[in-house]
Order: sequence, then structure tokens, then C-alpha cells
Amino acid sequence: MRVAIETLLLLSGIIAACLITVPAWQHGFYATSVLLSCLGIFCAGSVVDAQIRMAQRLKRQEPSVVRSVDREKLRNRALLDHAPVPLLIQYVDGTLHAANRAARRLFMTEGVLRDPPPPLVIALENDGTGPEKRLIRLASSGGGSSRVYALSVGKGGGAGGSVAYLALTDVEAGLNAAEAQALRDLLQILSHEIMNSLTPIVSLSATAEDLFAEQCSLKRERYETDDLIIEALGTIRRRTEGLDRFVRGYRDLTRLPEPDLKLTDLGALVQEIVRIFTARWKECVALDVVVPSGRIMVRLDAVQMEQALLNLLNNGAEAALAQPDPQVQLAVEAANDTIAIRIRDNGPGIDMNLRDQILSRLYPSSLEETESDCLSRAKLSEVTVVA
Repeated sequence: MRVAIETLLLLSGIIAACLITVPAWQHGFYATSVLLSCLGIFCAGSVVDAQIRMAQRLKRQEPSVVRSVDREKLRNRALLDHAPVPLLIQYVDGTLHAANRAARRLFMTEGVLRDPPPPLVIALENDGTGPEKRLIRLASSGGGSSRVYALSVGKGGGAGGSVAYLALTDVEAGLNAAEAQALRDLLQILSHEIMNSLTPIVSLSATAEDLFAEQCSLKRERYETDDLIIEALGTIRRRTEGLDRFVRGYRDLTRLPEPDLKLTDLGALVQEIVRIFTARWKECVALDVVVPSGRIMVRLDAVQMEQALLNLLNNGAEAALAQPDPQVQLAVEAANDTIAIRIRDNGPGIDMNLRDQILSRLYPSSLEETESDCLSRAKLSEVTVVA
């Protein structure tokens, strides 16, 4: 702004000198004409100098205050922070450092892991010489539900010894999907084999019943055992038909439609579930609903999720009926881009004699002890659905 004002003043001086110099010369004021000419030339030179300085200022580049080595470190750190997989570094002295934002968020630290989780420590103590993968279960930040991670360890040279580079890949969703697929495949195989055996039994039992009844109607003399045989054949036919329908139902279970994922208002979905639950249990079981304020949009299949949550709530209500004050809670928690839906009840929980059998199917053998300890400490029966 200052340069522009100076330029305008100098241009005004040039114009004024040009307008006054010629009349002054014509009237004989030669000295004044020369002075005005010098003043105009000076102003013109100043304008040119100002324009040169302005052009140089626009072209000037500030030297970088960051060295090339430091610039490379900053670039690598930015790339690590954008990696979704938690990355850790174990230095020669055994200390663990969070190498990126995902690791700092998981372990709630800005650098050094002061108190590493025991499963991680045990996995590192049992580490071999080469890169390996193992499954460990770690609690989510903020005391949330635990998740299964695949731990990958790589070795590298460092100042004073070997440095370990750790990567934790969240495989919880993959394990759940694999278990569900294995269960569907098993049900499909069983239903196929059972139906292959039931179908001819149903047909033959119906045929035998009809033929024997027809033969009895043609005989002149009926025996007491004829009615018993007809009744037995009818019972076989009815039971095989019932088993056939039962197996067909399980076969349909293995053919669930693909989820139709759409952005859904979780609050509205919860309200609909509450209305359906209350219509059935309002006289028997109290329902406590905890939903964060504000609108929560989640990509899911609203129909399948509604059915799943209603089934869990109904199971919890049935388990709590034996208590003096039966209660069920539906809680929605949002943290770190994760939505957790928790369903709790004050029922008796899982029988201690059945816990090991259930957990041996749900979790790997190395995780059974941890899950069993968690269940034994829980005061309420709890199921968590993570989206």
C-alpha cells in the first residue's frame, strides 16, 4: 500500500512538471524550467526504481528453514500417522513406543507405553527370531470392548542392537465373518445330508400307510394289530414330515440374504426397537435405553440389525424374569469412529459349567482364560455388537 501511494505521488509530480515546464520556458523563466525538468526526471527515475523493487519482491523466494533430512523425517511421520494399522517400535532397552496416530489412540499415550498390556508383553517374550504372526486380544481405548489383533513382528538393525517393528492388524471382523461362514457351511451340509435321508422316509412311510390301510379295507377279517400298525405308520409319517420342515427351516437359515447397507439413523432404529420390545414386555421387564445426544448415522442393514437386537433383548428379558426386579439395558456408545451397542440384563448369567464349552467355540484356545475372567467379573449378562 505504501509503495502504491508513493508511486501515485511521483506520477503526480511528473505530470505537474510537464505541464508547468513548457509555459515557464516560453515566458523566459529558464532557471525554473530547468529545475522543473530535473524534478520530473527525478520523479520518473523514482517510479522506475519502485517498480523494479516491487517486481524483485514478488520474485523473491524465502529460503527453507527445514533441512532436507528433517523434511524427509516429517514426510515419513505424516505417512505413518495416516496408516490405519497401529505401529509400535521396541528399542534395544525394551521400551515400546507408539509410532503413529492409530497406536497412540489404541494405547492412550503420546509416545512411550508406560504399562504395556500383558498379552502384548507375553507375545513379545515368546517371539522367535524371524517375523511371525500371532493373535492377541487387547482392550479398546477408554475401557471399551476388547478386540483381536494379529501381531506381526519384524527385526531391524538399530543403534546398539536389534530393533523390533510391530504391526497390529484388527482381525476381529474377519474372524467373526469366518466363524459365521463356517457355521453356515456346516448347517448347509448337515441339512443336505439329513434331507437326503428324510425325503425317501417320508415318501415310503406315506406309501406304506396307504397300502396297508387299503389292504386292511379289503380283508374280511381284521386283526387287533392292524390298527396299531396303521397308527405307527401314521406317526412315522407325521414325525418325518415334521423333521423335514424343521431341517428345511435350518437350511433357509444358512441362506440369509446379503445385507442391504444404507445410511441409517441409529436413534430412530433404537426407538422402533423400544416400541416393539415394550409392547411385549412392558408389564414384566423394565427397559433402560442409553443413547448419545445428536444424530448418529451408521451404514447397516436396518431390517437385519433390528431383528438381531430384538432377539438379544428378548433373550435378556427371558433370562431376567427370575429376578425380583427384571431389567434389560440397551446402550449405544460412540468412540473413535466406532459404534458399540451393548445389551445387558440382570439375569443369572451363564452357568459356570457351560462357560468353557461356549468360549471354546467362540474364541481361540489362547483367549479362553481372558474371556472367562471377564465373564466371571461381570455383574450383568452382556452382549456387545460393534459396527
